[in-house]
Amino acid sequence: MTVLETKNLRDLIAFKHHEGQLAILERKPLGGGDDFFKKLSERPLNVIGIVGKKTSVEDIRALLEDEISEDLKLSDFYMQWVIDMAEVCNVFCETLATKTVGFCLATKRSCQRYHIDNVPLRLLVTYYGKGTEWVPDSAVDRLAYDSGMPNDKILTNYSARKFLNAWDIAIFRGGPDGLLHRTPDAALNTPSILLRLDHEVFWDAVFGNKQEDGFSKPL
Repeated sequence: MTVLETKNLRDLIAFKHHEGQLAILERKPLGGGDDFFKKLSERPLNVIGIVGKKTSVEDIRALLEDEISEDLKLSDFYMQWVIDMAEVCNVFCETLATKTVGFCLATKRSCQRYHIDNVPLRLLVTYYGKGTEWVPDSAVDRLAYDSGMPNDKILTNYSARKFLNAWDIAIFRGGPDGLLHRTPDAALNTPSILLRLDHEVFWDAVFGNKQEDGFSKPL
């Protein structure tokens, strides 16, 4: 397994040509975020939409317009955060060679079992809370995973677990050779702020796969 660890945005864009399962861009948090996110996470947030490369700032502000309280929108940090998310969206557009990306920003995280994303590439940024947990192939039993067994059977080396830091940008490769990861225990019952980006067709597939009762079929 190869992990591409970088401090260069251009390396993330080239990750689709890289053989690795994971790319991580380590970043320092912007100042003033903790108080902002603590207040933001006091009520559930689940924003889903499409963000365009040329209109990323405007699109994100429109998606958040009715979801963010006026006092938070008036804070100096708010626009810094929107601009940061817009830049991350632009990077992923370049990575995927698309004009738009699927955008999901949520406080609730429930992926308790180790899993591999059923998409070619997925970008994650934890802005607030514990970052995503991942494990190298050498520390997991793939047969146990494929058989649907629980985490204690999948994980063969507890000390090998790794966690992304807040504000780090991570791109996970999905599919058969993807990397096993999960929501860490600390984030299962505690609100956090997680940004997830997917190829523009991912949410089209989700919305097009809804049943008459309004619930999505599993993908």
